[in-house]
Amino acid sequence: MISVEEATAIILANAAVLKKRSVPLEEALGQTLAEVIEADRDFPPFDRATMDGIALSYDAFQSGIRTFPIESVQAAGESVGNLNNSSHCIEIMTGAPVPIGTDCIIPYEQLRITNRIADIEVTSVDRGQNIHRQGNDARQGEKLLTPGTLISPAEVALLASVGKTEVLVYELPKAAIISTGNELVDIDQQPMPHQVRKSNSYALQAAWTSLGGTSALFHLDD
Repeated sequence: MISVEEATAIILANAAVLKKRSVPLEEALGQTLAEVIEADRDFPPFDRATMDGIALSYDAFQSGIRTFPIESVQAAGESVGNLNNSSHCIEIMTGAPVPIGTDCIIPYEQLRITNRIADIEVTSVDRGQNIHRQGNDARQGEKLLTPGTLISPAEVALLASVGKTEVLVYELPKAAIISTGNELVDIDQQPMPHQVRKSNSYALQAAWTSLGGTSALFHLDD
């Protein structure tokens, strides 16, 4: 009898090279990726606010200013704005680009706003707080996924974020699942006291199907 390691080596040496095919992103779930996926731009692609509140200059706060007139509003989905007066602030929404001239965000919970004047109610802030910096998750050209990755909902979201409408995947071969043994009977039969149903065949078939493959069941007697 050969060892498990020897058997594995023989199987791998004779394994067929899997074909590749392109599928729409909507059909990629559960498939095995067959290409390298790289970031097509920085992620996030801009300095992004992570809280609703006001964006202001850290240096202005450090100089002792605690009352900031609201100069404008920076909403998500709008092009980046500019702070015209460093002693002012810009009201900002979560997901919006951080305005030029600002480098920290104070959330509404730490403010009192009256007549478009924001009074800060905390004694300290940090430069860059509540800002998700450009490229913090990935840089343009950075490798995000590699061949052999099983595509789950998380990978589908990532593929969509880099603009992949078509995805190259491996085409799994049809497998033959063969059970052996005179003690095994079909699952629709009533086994005798010395027999059992062929449950393992269906477990293996389900596992193969979960990987995107197709299969057929066979049985050999001893």
